Amino acid sequence: MLALHRKIGGMVVKISKTFINDDRENLLEVKGLRIWYPIRKFLSIVGYVKAVDGVSFSVKKGEIFGVVGESGCGKTTLGKGILRLLKPTSGHIYFEGKDVARIKGKKLKWYRRVTGIVQQDPYGAMPPFMPVKTILEEPLKIHGVSKEERKERVIKALEEVKLTPPEDFLNKYPHMLSGGQLQRVAIARAFILKPKLVVADEPVSMLDASVRVETLMLFKELQKKHKVSVIYITHDFSTSKYFSDRISVMYAGHIVELGPARKVMSDSKHPYTSHLIKVIPDPDPKNRFVFKETLPGEPPSLANPPPGCRLSPRCPYVMNICKEKEPPMIRVSQEQYVKCWLYARK
Repeated sequence: MLALHRKIGGMVVKISKTFINDDRENLLEVKGLRIWYPIRKFLSIVGYVKAVDGVSFSVKKGEIFGVVGESGCGKTTLGKGILRLLKPTSGHIYFEGKDVARIKGKKLKWYRRVTGIVQQDPYGAMPPFMPVKTILEEPLKIHGVSKEERKERVIKALEEVKLTPPEDFLNKYPHMLSGGQLQRVAIARAFILKPKLVVADEPVSMLDASVRVETLMLFKELQKKHKVSVIYITHDFSTSKYFSDRISVMYAGHIVELGPARKVMSDSKHPYTSHLIKVIPDPDPKNRFVFKETLPGEPPSLANPPPGCRLSPRCPYVMNICKEKEPPMIRVSQEQYVKCWLYARK
């Protein structure tokens, strides 16, 4: 590992650059990724919102990788940064061994073709003045697919997301579709270029409870059929448990725990993960009067995070070192990692 220093605005940031081996199982490797939003006062930058601050993980080929955390923890910023919809402040994004963190022009256009996104709000994600046919054809046109093939792919994409018969939906506008139908169009658009990686940012949180499971099952069916890797961003631990192969838990711009989905759910290590799992709604009517204890206080401001561990002001197990130094990511079992001094000191 090589320690580098980079000047960002008026601040000098230490960057850990890791030279990775060519792991053929990994489609994506994120190393020390930082995405900071500048805070401006008049024409000067007076600080940064550290939405993603030194995040590292990998996604295997054909894997569903869950990113779980409460609102404002940096999940969506992380997903947009990986897709290069946001420019990273520092760090590396290796896709099939190529660093795409700072690519431009034709190389970025290539990356757009092999990646896709399903956004949280299907109404906000669709141009209201375009019919479904044009919405699905647009990415194909941009990437030079012939007119005959475009028509065939649009019909097939609608059939795959079970909007049948496809001819009934081609000329409909977004406002003519239900939320569930429109999200299926969004899923079809994400898969129509046959990508290798899809970022699904809260893909069912805007839908009625009655269609969430059906939509997730459809998404997983397409993921298996096309052997696509998926980054599943959500605040809902209960769906991530069943949908994801591995889960990472984000808090205040950091990943604090990472491991196989069932392992994290059944044997969580980080205090924050444990409290998130405790407050999952329980459908058992016997528990309707059971008080679910949550962590005290509020998440820290990402413009001025606390020193040391970012959970330290709220953590019931806080120690002096937690308030002084940021904990390292510790391997606690074969595939489970946790960012906490409780395990680093053992």
